[in-house]
Amino acid sequence: MNANADHLRLPVARFAGALALSLLVVACTAAGATNLPGASPSPDASGPPAPSGFYLRAWRSQALAPQYVFGWLPAATIADGKFYDGMIATPAIYPGPIYTALSFRPISSKGIDQIVAEARTDGLLGTKTDFAEQPMPGSITCHVQLIVDAVTHDLTGQCASAVAQDSVAPGSSGAFLAFWNRLTSLSAWLGTELGSSTVYAPSSLAVLVAPPAEAQGGIAPNEQPWPLTTPFASFGSPTGSADFRCAVVSGADLAQLLPAVEAGNQLTRFVDSQAVKRSLQVRVLLPGEPGPC
Repeated sequence: MNANADHLRLPVARFAGALALSLLVVACTAAGATNLPGASPSPDASGPPAPSGFYLRAWRSQALAPQYVFGWLPAATIADGKFYDGMIATPAIYPGPIYTALSFRPISSKGIDQIVAEARTDGLLGTKTDFAEQPMPGSITCHVQLIVDAVTHDLTGQCASAVAQDSVAPGSSGAFLAFWNRLTSLSAWLGTELGSSTVYAPSSLAVLVAPPAEAQGGIAPNEQPWPLTTPFASFGSPTGSADFRCAVVSGADLAQLLPAVEAGNQLTRFVDSQAVKRSLQVRVLLPGEPGPC
């Protein structure tokens, strides 16, 4: 390895909270879950256009019903010379926002070369693609898709490992985990190769329509008109169960929807033309990312 030992021991603490919550949820939901998430190497036609040249996407999956993982952004995306950091902090307020804007930073060709060189050193660009050990039931799986010299590498491993982090032989689960830790700390790893941050104007939003929010903690839900002409009953398609519907919104509909969700919060109920009330989960779709619906 060409990184120092301290860096290889980067903890996966950034995932500890999400892992604990997910393991709690899986006990209640996994038995009846349908349409489970997993590796999705091909971009959805309804999402952002496929990037050209070098491409990287690092994301997590878990065997939970779709509504529980809908908001999981890719941990890192690099497309068309731009780095999108999905490791954003959740506002410590309630009710929190429906929509969280993302930003990107340009990445230099030298920075991209360093990522490719590290992947080669770690033995991740050969014929082996599965670097998982024996995962525990309900554990989170990490995925990395790399497109290098027009060759796609779809890699899978664990987000945490019992393997000692001073044992990272090329092609091992430890090497995959060390590479994952670098990708999820890219600003620290390649800081000088990243430019200034710019707010990302999304071309597509994934929208999950859910049962209407109930009052919590003495806070009553607020109501807003649903800004789209399509009523909830025919919006998108059922996802996970009949109570949830999902669609990718772009173009003129996105221009109508985005201001409404920016003004809403987790307790907002949207009311359509048929007086049906629903709440929303909304997230950005990044370049090359398949739609979750």
